[in-house]
Amino acid sequence: MIDEENQPESETPKEESESPELGKKYRFIEDLPGVGPATSQKLRDLGYHTVESLAMATARELEPVGVSEKKAFQIIEAARSAIGISFVRADELYKMRQTVLRLTTGSKAVDKMVDGGLETQTITEFYGEYGSGKSQFCHQLCVNVQLPPERGGLSGSALYVDT
Repeated sequence: MIDEENQPESETPKEESESPELGKKYRFIEDLPGVGPATSQKLRDLGYHTVESLAMATARELEPVGVSEKKAFQIIEAARSAIGISFVRADELYKMRQTVLRLTTGSKAVDKMVDGGLETQTITEFYGEYGSGKSQFCHQLCVNVQLPPERGGLSGSALYVDT
């Protein structure tokens, strides 16, 4: 067993000294490792103004900046780890989608518009003019979620917060 605390820095195990900082937060693109003032300006000229936009980029899209493909991957990976983005394989997504349930709105026409009801594990936003029935609709959903599944509910519960 290696006692890391009592070793000089040069004797630290190789795996630990080479591992990158995971999950470090970068506020600006200049803060990302390998992105200096000139590179950040070129990135901005290409339309990459935020760490989030770089996290969605591909190495090929960063070619005009003049960085190597390896460096582009490092920049993108640092941006992705900073914002906590990860990608999911199709088979994993399929398994996750199997657990999504649908809540009836109480209206066949509205259920048809939203493909059979409102999905769980999502956020649904209702907007409209004053007096158009948004609050009533939400109150009805609070009732519907408590219904048994055979009546279009989820046998669940609701908490309604009105601001």
